[in-house]
Amino acid sequence: MNAPKLTPMFEQYMQVKAEHPDALLFFRMGDFFELFFEDAEVASRELSITLTSRNPGAEAKVPMCGVPHHSVDGYLAQLLEKGYKIAICDQIEDPRQAKGLVKRAVTRVLTPGTIVEDLSLTAKTHNYLAALYWDADKGAGGLGWVDFSTSQWSGLFSRRETDLWQWAMKIAPRELLLPPGKKVPQQYFELSAQVTQLPSPSSFDLAAGTEAVLNAQNAPELSTLDLADKPELVRALGALLGYLRRTQMTDSPPLGEFQVLDLSRHLVLDEVTERNLEIFRRLDGRPGPGTLWQVLDFTQTAMGGRLLESRLRQPWRELAPVERTLDVVDFLFQRDSLRQDLRRQLSDVRDLERLATRIALSRATPRDIVAVRESLSRLPGLHELLRAAAGSDDALALTELKNLLKSWDSMADVAEVLTRALVDAPPLVITDGGLFLPGYDPALDELISLTEHGEARIRSMLERERDACGIPKLKLGYNKVFGYYLEISHAYQGQVPEHFIRRQTLVNCERYITQELKDLEERLLSAADERKSLEYRLFNELREQLAGQRTRFMFMAAGLAGLDYWQGLAEAARQNDWNRPVLHEGIETEIIQGRHPVVEAASGAANYIPNDLRLDETRRILLITGPNM
Repeated sequence: MNAPKLTPMFEQYMQVKAEHPDALLFFRMGDFFELFFEDAEVASRELSITLTSRNPGAEAKVPMCGVPHHSVDGYLAQLLEKGYKIAICDQIEDPRQAKGLVKRAVTRVLTPGTIVEDLSLTAKTHNYLAALYWDADKGAGGLGWVDFSTSQWSGLFSRRETDLWQWAMKIAPRELLLPPGKKVPQQYFELSAQVTQLPSPSSFDLAAGTEAVLNAQNAPELSTLDLADKPELVRALGALLGYLRRTQMTDSPPLGEFQVLDLSRHLVLDEVTERNLEIFRRLDGRPGPGTLWQVLDFTQTAMGGRLLESRLRQPWRELAPVERTLDVVDFLFQRDSLRQDLRRQLSDVRDLERLATRIALSRATPRDIVAVRESLSRLPGLHELLRAAAGSDDALALTELKNLLKSWDSMADVAEVLTRALVDAPPLVITDGGLFLPGYDPALDELISLTEHGEARIRSMLERERDACGIPKLKLGYNKVFGYYLEISHAYQGQVPEHFIRRQTLVNCERYITQELKDLEERLLSAADERKSLEYRLFNELREQLAGQRTRFMFMAAGLAGLDYWQGLAEAARQNDWNRPVLHEGIETEIIQGRHPVVEAASGAANYIPNDLRLDETRRILLITGPNM
């Protein structure tokens, strides 16, 4: 039996699917994204949507399901949460102008570890994509990871494979890239669900990885990145960059400055210790109340929350950076009014890190740009609060605060452009029009006037013609045949101006047009489409202009994250009535009236009984029992 002949649309679908066999293919058809064959069966099951058939009467039915394009984000989020990879195949030409089959192409590939939109991101948690490479012959390996939504990336080189797996457990990547055949050790089985096995060993090629890393950082040689003696880490980083290029459809994915993780400066808490201390999750595996993070997190921004997460995962070994942090926290702890003012201003600051990444990828929506504008509007107020506070004697000794003020950038020039650009509540889709304020662009102002005041302009023209020709009963009409027309009764036939063009003769009147009326009508009919087209172009130009300011955005995002991190710790200390510890580098530890923050939060301050304890050379181990345990 001959195989059934495929329609041109299905031929196009099969060609695209062959290029992305490991992804669910969302195929744009009109107002819907459709899925076919096995993809449709998977999506129908996972999304609880109806499974139908493209050809219900045929012997070999084609399974099919679909979702509306305007509400696709919710469905994509569900699939990403379940670990699926998704290829978005969109129409890349206007169907109205297509000759034959509409051109389609995969515009991006969504995976759990590379998503940059908020649809599958947790605000105060990093979203890591990681790659692990181990060379058993050389006894060395590397683990690279990137939060593509914030452009932050780092890596770890080690001669102990367990270090790499333990760190992978710590960062909990949404996706973990492994070479072909590489298995997750049994003790780290929790990572198995996040594994993406790259099909070719060349994905971890050293030469390709070296070129990719140098290009990504615009660096002349690996030694400038502290990678010259870490070839295994370079292989892992090359796999990361290659995966980003393939999924994001770009040769230059936007990334920040790469820094090798220096374990000599950070305390490594293995996953067992982290779990037993209930830093991020309770012993039952759930986040939220009953964790140290929940007690400490008084940050107001997503950026500050993620910095707090990083500090808890990577505590300092060195005393100096801890003391510098304590200095600023203590300064803000002592100034309730200043701290509350900072909190109010920071509460209106959006996630500039992730917004800047979406802008750089040309994926920022109009509402994303408005969020940037709202955030920038808070920078002058925050700067003034810090500047006024820095005048005190106590502040003069605060290194971190002085550095922040010295390098502060309120980005007033960018804020000014955005203030006069977009309306407060633009539509979600950039092709819908209605994005820009009057006065932003003269040509757009003309089109806005036509689309919003076109009828009034025609009425104004009618009044001018009445006054000019002296026919008080000159009427304006409209029909589908002639469009707009001017109507004059036979009683005024002797007063018809020469520039009037007769179009129709009726029993009691004549109908005319003028060149001005015809031109105005054509402008009105085309103005709506022209306005949308012009606004689309202007928005892309604005987004490109903002992408050129990415370095400034990321710099201020880091500064705001630090400020929010400091005030959050100060607020936590004030709320819980904590004292500043006196630190030294010796073994002696003395705690007076100590309170476990998580236990006290769970039991209530009134029910908690403080404890004293002392550790020194003669007392290195204590067994603590009592009513709080």
